[in-house]
Amino acid sequence: MLTNKRQNVHRSKLPAPGTIGCIVGLPTINPHRKCIVVAYPLCDNVRPYSIGIHTMFVRFLDNGEVARFSGMWFEEH
Repeated sequence: MLTNKRQNVHRSKLPAPGTIGCIVGLPTINPHRKCIVVAYPLCDNVRPYSIGIHTMFVRFLDNGEVARFSGMWFEEH
């Protein structure tokens, strides 16, 4: 049972699993590479600092690479 007041909530909007899009705004990632949202981690941070899940795992469609990114970098197509 959780005894901390913060629960697993976050103010950012994450895309639904299976959503296809691109990772934009990061200089190390080509913004034209299409990817699909495959999963979310159980928790992003260690309590009591966690305010919820804000990252996601995506699989790139060109080579099958799986990577973890913040939801703010994902742009749905």
